[in-house]
Amino acid sequence: MPNINIFKEAYLFKDIKKTRIFLFLSCTIAFQIYSQKITIKGSVKDSLNTPLEYANVLAEPVKDFQMEFAITEKNGSFSLDLVKTQDYFLRVSYLGYKTKALKINASKDTIINFILMQDDNLLDEIKINTKLAVSIKKDTITYLVNKFTTGEERKLRDVLKKLPGIEVDKEGNVFSQGKRVTKVLVENKQFFTGDSKLAVNNIPADAVNEVELLDNYNEVAILKGLENSDDLAMNIKLKKDKKKFWFGDVEVGIGVKDRKVIHPSLFYYSPKKSINFIGDLNNTGTKSFTFKDYLDFEGGYSKILLNPKAYFTRLNDDFSQFLSNTNFKNSNHTFGGFNITASINQNTDLIGYTIYSKSENELENQLNNTYINNASSFNETRIQRQNPNNQFIINKLTIDNTQEDGTKLKFTSFFKYANNVSDNKTTSVINNKSNEILNIANAENYNFRQDLEFYKTLTSSQTITFLSNYSYSKGNTNTNWISTNNVFQPLIPVLDDTNYSLFNDKNTLSQNASSLLKHYWVLDDFLHLYTTVGLDIYLDKLATDEYQQLSDLSINNFNSSNFGNDIEFKFLNSYIGSNLKFQKGKIIFNTGIFYHNYLRNTIQIDKKNQLDKKYVLPEVSINYDIQRSQKINFKYNLKVRFPSIARLLNNYTLTNFNSIFRGNVDLENELYHQLSLYYYNFSLSKKINYNVSATYRKTAEGIQNINVLEGINFISEPILIKNADENILINASVSKNYGDFKLSINSNNSFSNYLQILNSELQRNISKSQTLGGSIKSNFKNFPNFEVLYNKSFDNFKTPSSSSNFENQNFEINIEYDFLNDFIFKSDFTQQKFTNKSQNSGNRTNFFNASLYYQKENSLWGFELSANNIFNNQFIRNSSFSDFLISDNKTFLLPRIIMLKVSYKLD
Repeated sequence: MPNINIFKEAYLFKDIKKTRIFLFLSCTIAFQIYSQKITIKGSVKDSLNTPLEYANVLAEPVKDFQMEFAITEKNGSFSLDLVKTQDYFLRVSYLGYKTKALKINASKDTIINFILMQDDNLLDEIKINTKLAVSIKKDTITYLVNKFTTGEERKLRDVLKKLPGIEVDKEGNVFSQGKRVTKVLVENKQFFTGDSKLAVNNIPADAVNEVELLDNYNEVAILKGLENSDDLAMNIKLKKDKKKFWFGDVEVGIGVKDRKVIHPSLFYYSPKKSINFIGDLNNTGTKSFTFKDYLDFEGGYSKILLNPKAYFTRLNDDFSQFLSNTNFKNSNHTFGGFNITASINQNTDLIGYTIYSKSENELENQLNNTYINNASSFNETRIQRQNPNNQFIINKLTIDNTQEDGTKLKFTSFFKYANNVSDNKTTSVINNKSNEILNIANAENYNFRQDLEFYKTLTSSQTITFLSNYSYSKGNTNTNWISTNNVFQPLIPVLDDTNYSLFNDKNTLSQNASSLLKHYWVLDDFLHLYTTVGLDIYLDKLATDEYQQLSDLSINNFNSSNFGNDIEFKFLNSYIGSNLKFQKGKIIFNTGIFYHNYLRNTIQIDKKNQLDKKYVLPEVSINYDIQRSQKINFKYNLKVRFPSIARLLNNYTLTNFNSIFRGNVDLENELYHQLSLYYYNFSLSKKINYNVSATYRKTAEGIQNINVLEGINFISEPILIKNADENILINASVSKNYGDFKLSINSNNSFSNYLQILNSELQRNISKSQTLGGSIKSNFKNFPNFEVLYNKSFDNFKTPSSSSNFENQNFEINIEYDFLNDFIFKSDFTQQKFTNKSQNSGNRTNFFNASLYYQKENSLWGFELSANNIFNNQFIRNSSFSDFLISDNKTFLLPRIIMLKVSYKLD
């Protein structure tokens, strides 16, 4: 077998100079190809010389070239970039007007103006069968898919990438004009959880007829125009022959070293019922369900209104941590998802899904830790080998009744069960002395929730919303640390033994009931008054028990040394408030003020503590619609957030072999100001898009930890500090299409400074992060398509006694080539360069993946040969920093994987 490392060393991107050369050549080639274009400009008006905004201008090539299109601006203007010397049919369409067609030869830059005449047939309400490639109506953009696709697309992801203004990233997030899609619908019904990942990676491309983008989406129709929504929904409309039919595909693959994958995606749609099943069985490191997907389960309109997390941080979910890992040395993953939507009658739908996931993983990290102790620092090398095994099942069932007048009653039941087991081996090396610690953890969690939602229009000017929910959760976590040496935090009263075995048992119980009533009063077209009354109740319990099990099986309990906790927690939030929403020209103002009464009671070890706080919290939002595709939004809020029950413990609890946490029973709430500014501008005709956002947060009173650090051992305790922290986040991006190319530039910047107490000294830390990047992407019909991306990030963490600087450089090339009608070749090359500027060290890693897919036209069978991590890289490197710990981290990866896959399409 050839030595891959030889090819790796000889590869074109051996050093960054060659990377820059390739980037320069790519841009040069792109420029030369683009120079073979000509521009057609003009305008579209009616017979009265009135400009027609959002008219479609299509350039359909006579030969087999890419179709081009434009949407007219407010003044009726348009611009098209066409291949020089080629013949095209120009077709201009606008609803209510007769379509005009003109054959041209793209020999030189030309100005062509069109006058459209009203269609008398439409005025007589005769049905029109012609649909526009792109239609825009208020907050909705509709794409007719067959105008942009070639028939070689496999999944919805491939379709979306060819639609103008739409982007799909590697994680499956979908963006339209720079704004992220927050909910996915199929035939106006939510697809599984509504998250885009399952949709774009599983819905077959040949089933899609239209794609709708619905901005300011609200699933409750009668609240449209009343409740502000930042949601962007994507609705997939199926082809007629897929609306009462089973379709989908099944993929099976095998690879070297016993690699395997089985991935069925089955769909059934009819006017009254839809059934979806997605399965995934693999040991290639692919996760169908991530931590982000888990968080999306907590979304929904009712959560936005109730929003308890705006003022209260709940118990940490012990099972969520098992979903956050993405890089493995080895992985076995099983996933199954079943989704059903059925119409019980004309007004009532039943919607439900079940998701099951099981993962058995192997992870390894090597960290160089620097502990910053005021004027000095302390270094540790730590090797962590983890074997987390987790499984969970999530069930959700909703009955949704919507009457003809818009009245909606919605009842939802939710159940989740998770069981997670992990054994972790840690090797800690300090001054050439090595200690090994084995950590075994077992976490089991149950969660049940009931939601009730009611929406009704009382009169033409008055609407009410009532929301109520109840949740019950229970968790048990057992953690065991084992070592042959006494490496534990000195405060722990450990007895001498031949082997040391320490335990932490944690039990949690939480109940929450919330209700909200909101009244909408439309005083006139430009003035609304909203009144809200709400109540939230939390009843939580948390108990911890720390002890040592000796070799003779006797127990050394740590309770006599201020360990062990048993706390009951009651929290009540009652509130009332009003919003005044009014419009002045193109500007919408929404000002609100809310009165909150917070009452907290805790009981632990016969000690009672009560806190009663009252706040008046203002909020302001200003939305300026300069025009439909150009907006400025501003928001200001004064917010409070109360500490979780874990931060109120009055005794110590063991969090790791070298760390102890103690709560603060007198800890009060945080109070902070938050401002955000967002600018959005896109033009489909000019094919340019701008997005700029800025967020500023200033904490008047914030919670920070008092840290006592000695070597690698530390104790943390929370405390409330005035002017505790300040954060600024600024993101900007610009993208522009030039013919078959799209250029993008982006910048992400964050700045934070915060106070902390380290070994009795108050100090201010400063963290800065900046990322600059750009990309060029092609969209050819008959040539290989490529995407070149480059970004560089700068991270700085500064304390009064030290400063750390890191740089990350990422260069990526993706190539996709459809050739000989039946073949699709894909490859992606990534070069990552990490530099620890403070220690003058770093490394460079090259990743290369490739695949070749074959499917004969009209055949149901497909074959794919793929190879991932061809260079067989062992690890990636990155950095992180916290209050007093700076880490240079190596994360080890799966080895090279070569797979042969066979797919069968159900049609």
